[in-house]
Amino acid sequence: MRIGQPGRPLDARKDELILQAGRELLLRGGPLALTMEAVARASGVSKATLYRRWPHREALLEALVLREAQPLLSMLEGTPTDDAGLAAKLEAFLDSMLALMGQPGYRAYLQAIVALPQQQADLQRIWWLGPHQTMESVAALLRRYAAAQGRRWPAAARDAETLIGMAIGLEQARILYRQRPWRADARLRRRLIRAVVASFLGRRSAGIAVCEGNVGRG
Repeated sequence: MRIGQPGRPLDARKDELILQAGRELLLRGGPLALTMEAVARASGVSKATLYRRWPHREALLEALVLREAQPLLSMLEGTPTDDAGLAAKLEAFLDSMLALMGQPGYRAYLQAIVALPQQQADLQRIWWLGPHQTMESVAALLRRYAAAQGRRWPAAARDAETLIGMAIGLEQARILYRQRPWRADARLRRRLIRAVVASFLGRRSAGIAVCEGNVGRG
């Protein structure tokens, strides 16, 4: 949520300075490092300027999480017309997700969350806006695709979590134990993702039932 004074437009450049500073603090120290004072200091803006845009810390945290998640979530929009289209959309999404996980900043962020004490409310907020929303968006894509085929996907939420888990494998554990990520090589990562998606869609007949009447929720 961003607010401003009537008749006085917000400066987009200051928005970017604030969001970039907040992102760097969040990646380096987890939610604990994200304070309004630290963001104002790191961005070079006054606290009054910061509070004009985001009235409290929680609003800024939500803005940062959504900013990171939106590019991934937007890849799951639309409805493929056939299996090849669904596979291509899932492969592109998973490739981008794993590429993000391989970035040094993301690895430092996960390590900071584990190493430093964090507020449970912050972690809960990040979970719902980030990983949980991502899983729900994958499930929604599966449901839309099945509906377009005159079917339904009863276990879409479960299958979405299964697909993401198949792609991630032990990558998060490697990050937490400071091991070299296996998904860092783009060529090998994409080959793995193609195999994962092919395996996942190969068993989809067990998860999709012929639609009788209205399309149900998975």
